[in-house]
Amino acid sequence: MNKTKTEDTSFAGIDLAPIGRSETLGQQVRTQLGSAIMAGRFKPGQKLTIRAVATALDVSLTPAREALYNLAAEGILEMRSNGSVYVPTLTTERIIELTKIRAALEGLAAREAALRITDAEIAHIIEINDLMVQANERKDYARVMELNWEFHFAIYRASGMNELVRMIEKRWMMNSSYLNVIYPRFGQIEQGINNHQMMVRALQSRDPERLASAVVVDINFAADTLVDMIKAQQGTERRHKAAR
Repeated sequence: MNKTKTEDTSFAGIDLAPIGRSETLGQQVRTQLGSAIMAGRFKPGQKLTIRAVATALDVSLTPAREALYNLAAEGILEMRSNGSVYVPTLTTERIIELTKIRAALEGLAAREAALRITDAEIAHIIEINDLMVQANERKDYARVMELNWEFHFAIYRASGMNELVRMIEKRWMMNSSYLNVIYPRFGQIEQGINNHQMMVRALQSRDPERLASAVVVDINFAADTLVDMIKAQQGTERRHKAAR
């Protein structure tokens, strides 16, 4: 009797590239999931099943399990008592804490990048920003979120400080699911685009403090927008409960 392989298609619509076979699969799966998390492709509180990951990336259950459990061990995903893995939900206090940490780490990366960045790297960053502006104009917010990640990390990688970049990546993964919360409103405000223009000008002048300041302004603005939206949502939920 032939057994039919059961697939979980709950990741339908989330763009994850199938995994190749040249390297360790567990690490490749972890990298793919990390990139998707940083690009805001998962929502706060979303359950990530081993089978869904395996199906999306065309791998067996073992590397999918390894990747999810490693991300949970790093504090990026949340593992509950029954072994299920979720994208964590964050309190406003946790968001404020992560914002302060990000400002310190990313400010340092920006200062180092301003001193080391090449003309070719600046040109690439400007190209990413132009694509982000175009995506924002056509209200393609999924693409905006992806390009926002590419823009920032093109700057941070220019610092030449690989360990610092890895630390920043981890903090991004801890709260990037909330990009789904602030968009599309954040894109409509367009302040994020203006903040990126400030960063581009600071890069072009190779001014470390100006670039670090622009990066921190961008981080704080996004965090303030998120906290305001969460508080407003909580207020709405309380009013609905009181009306019942």
